[in-house]
Amino acid sequence: WSGGGGIAGGEVSTDDGAHWAPARLLDRPRADNWSRWSVSWRPTAKGRTRLLARATDVRGTTQPATSVHNEQGYLFDAVIRHPVTVT
Repeated sequence: WSGGGGIAGGEVSTDDGAHWAPARLLDRPRADNWSRWSVSWRPTAKGRTRLLARATDVRGTTQPATSVHNEQGYLFDAVIRHPVTVT
């Protein structure tokens, strides 16, 4: 989701942000709405890992690696890190 416009693209990293693979958007860009996406991933090993996800909006703004801290937690816009266990 982006307050600056609809989502134009998404990416996923399986190596802690060293490389990014494009995700396939499932919705057309719409302002002030969430966008669904999918990506194919074949784990190379069992165990704990994490997937990173980031989006770019129609204005070309991409989510930053980290967000500026504030006490209320508002305006969080950083890359999301999803813990995954491969069995």
